Amino acid sequence: MLKGKLVCKQKWDDTGKITRYKVRYVVKGYAQQPGINFTKTTTPTVCLESFRSILHLAASLQWDIQHYDIKMAFLHGVLGDDETAYMEQPPGFESPGQEEWVMRLLKSIYRMRQAGRCWNQTFHKAVTEWGFQRIPCDWCVYICCTPKGTVIFAVHVDDIFSIANPPEENAQFRDQLKSLWDISDLGPAKFALGIAIEHDDDTVLLSQTAFIDCILEQFGQSDAHPTDTPMVASLQLHRPDKLSPIPPEVAEWVAWTPYRKLIGSLNYVAVATCPDIAFAVGRLASFLDCFREEHWSAAIRVLRYLKGTKSLSLVLGGTWPSSLIGWSDADYANCKDTSRSISGYCYSLRGAMVSWRSRKQRLVADSTCYTEYITLHESSHC
Repeated sequence: MLKGKLVCKQKWDDTGKITRYKVRYVVKGYAQQPGINFTKTTTPTVCLESFRSILHLAASLQWDIQHYDIKMAFLHGVLGDDETAYMEQPPGFESPGQEEWVMRLLKSIYRMRQAGRCWNQTFHKAVTEWGFQRIPCDWCVYICCTPKGTVIFAVHVDDIFSIANPPEENAQFRDQLKSLWDISDLGPAKFALGIAIEHDDDTVLLSQTAFIDCILEQFGQSDAHPTDTPMVASLQLHRPDKLSPIPPEVAEWVAWTPYRKLIGSLNYVAVATCPDIAFAVGRLASFLDCFREEHWSAAIRVLRYLKGTKSLSLVLGGTWPSSLIGWSDADYANCKDTSRSISGYCYSLRGAMVSWRSRKQRLVADSTCYTEYITLHESSHC
């Protein structure tokens, strides 16, 4: 039998202001046991590359962009026959004369391990009945072509970003959603996934100013001086010797320094809207298990760089010729500890950057030529 608790949360807008307060009764999912309380938990979420590509197409073709939110989405997920679950009655809401009874859940509830999967399956079944098809390369992007027009949408858990031509197709899709679920019609997309979306004629601007301000305050860098570059040129960072004993003061400093939390926050900025810090964040992420003061200082420098560039935006759309262009490069034996090289690539669609990555290669190449071949292979399979 599962137990539950109340969870209170706040929702913010693109400026960091609180827009509403939410209270949910959730299950204590950490007590669920695999094979007993759940079987599978895999849930797809939209790739940020797909998210940017959809907004780019809408801006370039001047299609209508709408944002919808399914209210209490996980409560609509239907549990399968192999997902039998029982839960205690919420305190204060017990049925009279049946206070000792437990409830069998027919639908999922928040914090259940399989809740996201159940909702995704329920949602997929509904939209496919409406004529939508899921594209093979991203299971969270759907398309529907009719004689009247085309609708393309991406779903991230309960957030739906829809583009359509003509706009009436978006209105029809909204009505279809309303016929099954209670939704919030958020109008033209302005803020989603921690990303601010600004429309300007035939372009869309993406930025994370509010999120960057939040992590600046969280790590005490609100008053720091900005830097011109995310990392010092030719900076060589090394892993400490594992055989050397760690001084007590260093061990205490490592235990209390939120290096992993900072790198995780920077990584989301790097993969969402700021390709200019992708290399620096990728290098710093190599030291999550052995960071020292020099790694922390380098991470703080990236944060200070973001402070100076937080007002800049990633520009999508435009009137450039419709073409997909990719660039790749490699830095041979960049990692002095493992002799592995760094691969980097970026793809632009009509001049707008929609995909990029910087990562350490899995193999050790014995020449710059092989390093470039590995990079080309990885960039062609992105």
